[in-house]
Amino acid sequence: MNKTIVAAFLVTTALGGWPLSAFPAEEPLADSAIVIYDKAYFETFSPVTLLDMLKAVPGVPEILSANEEQIRQAQRTGGAAQRGFGSGGDQILMDGKRLAGKANNISDTLTRISATQVDHIELIRGASSGLDVQSQGLVINIIMAENSSTSTTFWQVRGEYTEYNKFYPEFLVSHSGSMDRFDYTLSYERKNKDNHVDIDEDFFDPQDNYKALQIVKSGTRNYAHSFNTNLAYEFEDGGRLRLNGLYVPGGQDGLETRDKTSDTVRPLAWLTTRDSDKWEVGGDYARPLGVFGNLKSLFVINRNAEDYLVDRFKGNGTEKYEYTKDDTSLDQREKIFRGSISKDIAKGQNLEVGGEAAFNKFNKTFDSFTRSTSVSNYIVSTSDNVKIKENRYEVFAIHSFNISPELVLQSSLTTEFSKIVADNILIGGAIDRRDTSFTYLKPRFNLRYDVTPLDQVRLLVEKKVSQLDFNNFVTRFDQMEQIFKPGNTKIRPEQTWDFSFTYEHRLPDDGGSLEAELFYRKYTDHISTVDFTNYVDFNHNPITADEFFALPPDTALRDYVGDTGEGYSAKQGNIPKARSYGAKIKSNLRLGFVGLPNATISVNYTIEKRKTTDQFTGLERRFDRLPDQTWAVNFRHDIPDYQFTYGLELTSRSDYERFYINYYWPNSPAASYKVFAEKTVFNDYKIRLEAEGLRHSRGTSTVFYYYDHIRFDDLYERKVQHWKRLTQLRFSIQGTF
Repeated sequence: MNKTIVAAFLVTTALGGWPLSAFPAEEPLADSAIVIYDKAYFETFSPVTLLDMLKAVPGVPEILSANEEQIRQAQRTGGAAQRGFGSGGDQILMDGKRLAGKANNISDTLTRISATQVDHIELIRGASSGLDVQSQGLVINIIMAENSSTSTTFWQVRGEYTEYNKFYPEFLVSHSGSMDRFDYTLSYERKNKDNHVDIDEDFFDPQDNYKALQIVKSGTRNYAHSFNTNLAYEFEDGGRLRLNGLYVPGGQDGLETRDKTSDTVRPLAWLTTRDSDKWEVGGDYARPLGVFGNLKSLFVINRNAEDYLVDRFKGNGTEKYEYTKDDTSLDQREKIFRGSISKDIAKGQNLEVGGEAAFNKFNKTFDSFTRSTSVSNYIVSTSDNVKIKENRYEVFAIHSFNISPELVLQSSLTTEFSKIVADNILIGGAIDRRDTSFTYLKPRFNLRYDVTPLDQVRLLVEKKVSQLDFNNFVTRFDQMEQIFKPGNTKIRPEQTWDFSFTYEHRLPDDGGSLEAELFYRKYTDHISTVDFTNYVDFNHNPITADEFFALPPDTALRDYVGDTGEGYSAKQGNIPKARSYGAKIKSNLRLGFVGLPNATISVNYTIEKRKTTDQFTGLERRFDRLPDQTWAVNFRHDIPDYQFTYGLELTSRSDYERFYINYYWPNSPAASYKVFAEKTVFNDYKIRLEAEGLRHSRGTSTVFYYYDHIRFDDLYERKVQHWKRLTQLRFSIQGTF
């Protein structure tokens, strides 16, 4: 399928004004940037949960997917998760407010709320005052039904089967109720997620002679019990208090085997065990203050503790012995307090001022032990112990100015103060301390202009400052690359200036929309892998990398650098500057013009050229691990007469590379397909089937390994990887009573 042709066809169709048969949504005349989907709209789709309702709104599934990917990324990186709240965050709100939780996130909440508890859903395009977050383009605001004495229990049973592996069941039960001014939700969920990676690897020497075949098989199961509660009470004075809690004990079991034909003792087997314990409490309180405006406040307190053990074995049968083991321990804690007061200061103008404080602790240890034979004693090969305290404060002011019914300007200024104390506790008890303070001004200007009720233009200028990934402070073993990656406690936050221009056109009668965005980003202190080698000249005086590689080749000097200190070493660090620019096209369309009035298709395309200077070769290159282009296609067809829905999700990325001090790793990922079908039975129950991994391929990649440093251009080995993907089948049945 030629994605460019498909995208061009959809754009042409949208702009050409084909006759459409659509489901008109209510559209308030006062603000054409807000589209309301009421209960009558959703009757056609027979939703059971709030998530079912959102999936039936054009353009929303893409936001849900992006939100879930952010959550997965935070779970994978741990220390890279967003600390504090800030003015950004989830673009999904409930009654205009964000959920006061981090681990207890909005995506999980959507599955626990019955469709009967929802009054209507608002889609807000562009800048708008009175919301808990600043718009990134489209904000979903869910308005809940008020003060109804009801009680609903939602349940779901689901499971996943991966080809050639076991079937793992999961289930969820959630009870929600309302009594006058009090709302509550209690839920329990049993989670079982497995992940499988199969790779065939072919090895070649520098002369391109075949050396060996290695077969890698990896399987990991993540399991957890999740206990959750949400409470809300509305006071007679207009105040509203919401509290929520989460407790998630869980763990992980994994086995990876590597069988290489050239190994004397084979295979290698790596066993992983992880125990985790996570809890969180949070809440928010809002109330009117009369002439002083409106008060909004929230807090979150959480903790995450993990113990991660990896045991590695060689051989089979009587030859099998453990040759190395890694032990990682993590204790992560956070406290967040945020408050603000907003007030109308003039006709069409609103000012919100407030502050936020976030206190974080991140303690992580990594110890690796190794031995050469089954009767040898273990010796410590690597040990790292880091204790981090971070105090972050923000003072902010947000000004919303409705210049006219068509023109809205939202501007804000946030001042961020942070102090990080990172103690690297060395063997023997000595402490290498980094005590650093940062202060940043972060202005933001967001202009929305409704050219017509169906056409909108948005301009955005924003200064962003990243949060440091504390995992980069600690040494770790990269299991995929099979190397130790040292920690660096001296990284600085990455700063970005974002500039974007967006045009959006909506078709009449909620028939779809087309959005095009142009953007440019300027980076300072871009975070990437940096050369930390201590280079010297022939007299062993310190010199730069460029000066070292300009010297006449000398094996003795090369070996001296490799054998002294940390040798040829790379860590996460800062590159002074980088840039990126590109465009995004988003389109969704109802297919009434081809006789499918209940079908929608969304096509999203992004092209982003990212440029920085490689710290090992000195050449300009793309960003590490990030493709230039991504495609996403979502198709959904509802057949109301049969209460049946089916659809397709497709995602694809262009080639990308990984860069390191001693390798170059280009990747060609395969497209990912997911098909699904769901049927509502007896009005209150829904059965869903999903299939993924139907192509049995994740793509291919080639790794070029070099002796010591890639700049010597001394190739050691070439490895060609064929990444396989097993077919996954998912089943679920859910209902309410």
